[in-house]
Amino acid sequence: MKLGDAFLMPHPDQSRDHLWFVISDPAKHSGAFIIVNITTDEHRASGECPLRPGDHEWITKKCFVSFGDALEITPQRAKNIDALVGKIITLQPSLRLEVLAKIVAAGKVSRAIPISFKKYL
Repeated sequence: MKLGDAFLMPHPDQSRDHLWFVISDPAKHSGAFIIVNITTDEHRASGECPLRPGDHEWITKKCFVSFGDALEITPQRAKNIDALVGKIITLQPSLRLEVLAKIVAAGKVSRAIPISFKKYL
């Protein structure tokens, strides 16, 4: 995985796939990185970072980045994710640079993302 990658993966607490984005550069953090998913639930996401159709091919209606669901991916977990591509993880088109920049900027000031994750941004 690399900065800006997008993929469908089951959410740890739910049974259906969610769209996840890599929002930090694994090459700058010894292979570790942060991923975030999206939700249509504005309250759940605190409305911090709205996305609209056109921001990514997969997005068909207004949604929000759910920084509270952010996950830290260690190098070992990254290997596990890579091994699951084509099985339960489906790669999607990468984020455009301007959308990625918008998400990272919102993550830097988010109150929902764990403080320990901000060092990656």
